[in-house]
Formats: sequence, structure tokens, C-alpha cells
Amino acid sequence: MTEYINKAPTATIFDSLVKAKSVLASHHNILVSVSGGADSDCMIDIVHNLSPKDEEHKITYVWYDTGVELDATKRQLNYLEDKYGIEILKRRAKVTVPAAIAKVGYPFFSKEFSARISRLQYHKFNWDLAAAEELKDKFPKCRWALSWWCGENDRYSITKVMRDYIRKSPPDFPISDKCCYYAKKKPSADMEKELKADLVCLGIRRAEGGVRASISRCFNSGKGRADRYYPCFLWADEDKSAFEQTYNIVHSDAYTVYGFKRTGCAGCPFNSKFENELKILHKYEPKLANAVEHIFAPSYKYTRAYRKFKESRKKNERKK
Repeated sequence: MTEYINKAPTATIFDSLVKAKSVLASHHNILVSVSGGADSDCMIDIVHNLSPKDEEHKITYVWYDTGVELDATKRQLNYLEDKYGIEILKRRAKVTVPAAIAKVGYPFFSKEFSARISRLQYHKFNWDLAAAEELKDKFPKCRWALSWWCGENDRYSITKVMRDYIRKSPPDFPISDKCCYYAKKKPSADMEKELKADLVCLGIRRAEGGVRASISRCFNSGKGRADRYYPCFLWADEDKSAFEQTYNIVHSDAYTVYGFKRTGCAGCPFNSKFENELKILHKYEPKLANAVEHIFAPSYKYTRAYRKFKESRKKNERKK
């Protein structure tokens, strides 16, 4: 362990490894959530090398199959098992992404936008109405989503061009942000209870931005459930690269062959670059590409129509 820590190529990594050794030693039933992604690869290396090797400490590695996973990810899991001599449990969600879409609706644009649109659809929202006060009178139980629709002091507020588009072409299919909950979060919570874990390790970094940037620290007390720990959380991209080179971390074909910058649910409409991802999928995993084209079809169609509307709006504004 000492040699492993002393090899740390940067001060940030050294500090994180010292922290990891302490956290892992102070917990006895650890659940490691494996994704097959790059940050997850680094996390596994840390947990494997710094966790105590005795009967009092149990480490369980788990990967959750959402139903739209890359073959490259599955191959990476096999590689990780062979490299570290570990077993990674493969748990398929009871409600996969395709099933979740049928149950609650399609992902569109972003989780924040989908959550609010879903709420408005639930209340049978009249997309033609514009005046904020009129809306609040007609939909008094929907103020959270209305503040988004009206652009009132919400950092996730809808843009004017999207509001104009939705008013012109309201979605004729259900929209929801819940596919991630059913296919990833719920299976993870169920596994945590099943194992009675006292620590859950996740491979996330603040530098990735988005929701992760709102997390304040690498360790969070569970407050009634397992504690949360993110061994790579404070690493900048430079730290991550240095760690990979120093410890010979080999990533999935999704990165090294396909050229993806991220992994996860294949073709997810929340990815703003899903068009490019689909092109790559058709080249390397055509069966999966055809499947996600079918699964997410209404969302893709609506997004493409919105982008054409937005581009047309820009062209008209340039002519003025």
C-alpha cells in the first residue's frame, strides 16, 4: 500500500490515495459501483490496491445493465475481472431503459428539462398560455415547473427559442427524466440494501461538470444509509491522465477504438452529441445502433425538429 501511494504522480492524487486508504479501512462492507467508464477504471484500481485484505473487510463490485449497454463495456468488465482477479456482479435492472420509457416517458434534451416538461404534461398543461400570473392561477400545483417555463430565476430556465418551439409544436409523446432512476439508481439502492453496505464507492469527478459540480466533497455521510465516497472526485483532467500513465490504466474500446468521450446508456438523448454517437455506433455496434434508434425514436425526431427550428430562427435574425 505504501509503495502504491508513494508512486502518486501529483500532490492531488497523493492526498486522494491517503484519504482512500483511511476511508476504505474504516468501512467493512463496501459496495463498488462499476460503470466500465474511464473514471470507474481508476476508482477500481484504487479500491483494489488500498482496501484491507482481511476477512473483516468485504468488497463487492457491481455493474448495472440498463438494457442499452455497449458490447465494449461488457468486454471491459471481463478485462477488469482478469486484471485484478475480482468478480464483478452483473445485475440487470428489473425495469430497463426501454421498459422505463414505456412506463414513464422518453428522455429529451436534459434531465432538468425533462423533469419539468413531465410535470407540466402530468397537469395537462396548456402550452399556448404565456402570461405567468394566468398560468399560476390555472395550474396552482405546478409552480416548480412553471417557474422554468416562465424563466423566473431558475438557472435551468427554458430558453425563449425552445419555449417558442414547444408552443408551436407541443410534444405528442410523454417526456420524463425517470429512465435513469429505474434502470440505474433503483437497482443500486436495492443492491445496497441487499448487501447491507456501509460504504458505496462511485467513480465520479467534479471536473466533469453538470450535476457532479454541485457535490461539495468526496465523502458524504449516508445519514441512515451507506456512506458515499468518490476516490477521484477532486482530480483535474491532468491528474487523471497522470494517474493512468503511472498505474497503467487501460480503458474500454469505447474510448480507445470508438473515440467516445463518455460511456453510459448508448444513444442517450440527454447527450447533446447523440447524432455523432449514433454514427459511431452504426460503425462499431450496428445492432445496438439500430435498437436505440428504435427505442429513442420520438425523442430523436423531436430534438432534430427543434434544432432545425432553432437554426431557422438564427438565419432569420441574421437577415434582419
